Amino acid sequence: MKNIKFFLVILVVAFATLYSCDSDDVKDLTVDIEAPSNIDLIYNITQDNTGLVTIAPSGKSVSSFEVFYGDGTGESTVLSLGEKAQRNYSEGSFPVRVVATNLAGQTAELTKNLEVSFKAPENLVVNVTKSASSNFGVSVSATADFETSFEATFGEDPAAAPLAFTEADTVDYEYSSTGTYTITVTALSGGAATTSTTEVVIIEDPVTLPLTFESATLNYNLIGFESDVSIVDNPDSSVDNNSGKVVRIQKTGSQVFGGVVVPLSRPIDFSGPQGFRMKTRSPMPVGTKVTMKLENADGSIASADFEAFTTKVSEWETLFFDTTGLDTSQPFSRFVIFFDLGNAPTGDINYFDDIELADGPPILLPLTFEDTRRQYNIGTNNGAFSIIANPVAGGINNSSRVMQFNRPPTGPNNFSLVAIVLDQPVAFDASTTFTLKVYSPRAGLPVWLKIERVGDGGSFQEVTSVTTSVSNAWEELTFTNFNGNTTEDLRNVVIFFDPLQATSSAETIYIDDLIKTN
Repeated sequence: MKNIKFFLVILVVAFATLYSCDSDDVKDLTVDIEAPSNIDLIYNITQDNTGLVTIAPSGKSVSSFEVFYGDGTGESTVLSLGEKAQRNYSEGSFPVRVVATNLAGQTAELTKNLEVSFKAPENLVVNVTKSASSNFGVSVSATADFETSFEATFGEDPAAAPLAFTEADTVDYEYSSTGTYTITVTALSGGAATTSTTEVVIIEDPVTLPLTFESATLNYNLIGFESDVSIVDNPDSSVDNNSGKVVRIQKTGSQVFGGVVVPLSRPIDFSGPQGFRMKTRSPMPVGTKVTMKLENADGSIASADFEAFTTKVSEWETLFFDTTGLDTSQPFSRFVIFFDLGNAPTGDINYFDDIELADGPPILLPLTFEDTRRQYNIGTNNGAFSIIANPVAGGINNSSRVMQFNRPPTGPNNFSLVAIVLDQPVAFDASTTFTLKVYSPRAGLPVWLKIERVGDGGSFQEVTSVTTSVSNAWEELTFTNFNGNTTEDLRNVVIFFDPLQATSSAETIYIDDLIKTN
């Protein structure tokens, strides 16, 4: 028994001794890890002026890096071995710092300056366009490679700050006077590097057709001879002429040829219409002669006289000057206007306004279809029109020309109509009345009159169900009871012929002399 106990004691001592020896042989593996070394930072800066920099840290005996960007934000990013960081910088010098750490927690660090400089923008293209609404306005846009934005100066005020814009923008500028100006556009890189180019723009305020005399900046340079001439406020703004400014002329002295020269900045372009319209207002009797002739810039070449005659007293009206026979190859650049040429001054004050090229006389009320020079804008529905010699002259209508409307057989709600666009709007009040001469193949034909805004049939004045009382004879229909609520620009005259009822056979209807009686 004692021997067994003694043996156990020996085993325990031996085990303890063995254990003690093994424990002495176990080592701390981190003791032999080298400290981080050979720390470096590699920078890759993109060449698109965005300032994007890729930062790649490297080193020996490193398990992770912490990169401090050095851009004043205090921000950093921890990277595993082999990872890279990206950061957008402005142009400048930045002390980027990296702290490298090994598995034992030992660290080493490096600070290395990052130099960011942007390249100058390339391929700068500038587009300068004149404003469509103002002779003094321009619009500028630009494109370039490697730009971040643009600045533009316009050469008028040296102290004015540049206007900034981007490639997606257009910047507008309004000059205060005519002249030649240099527009400078600078493409910015986001840093010091820039690229600039210039464009010369000539700001003109030419006197051209149509002549409205409304501009506050134009020098119309009217030249009166044997007359007193000026541009004044419109003395009678109305539906026939609601302009703010018009020309006033009064013959003076004893000569019969008092008039005014109206110069243009360049010769008239006759590639389109070759006649002229002009609004006039005269207190003189109906039939007073108004004369227009054309001259070149120095008056050495002159056209024949072209005449028109007034039809109203002390009201605005539009006269047409038929220039048939005019040599349009000549550089005509000024008008000469006379009122009552050939007669001594009477003291009357006349006005004119809105000189423009035109193919024919204006389409106005009353509609008579007599003037073959008029160019009508006419549309139809469920029918066809033509302007012809009056085939049924007699009775109350001996006009030489009328409108014929051919209506085919139609079903109900057919809305057979003819629509005629006027050049001036129609004014209404509660007592407005129209008359229309109609030649119908049957009595009881309903005729409607509607005057609406062009392109907007929802704004209108309308009278319906005025019916013919005789067949195969001219009669005059009267349209009353309009509501009088005038809507501006009611110029589309629409005449319906029995628009709701079906007819089994075709009908030919004639109309003439649409007159606004009050």
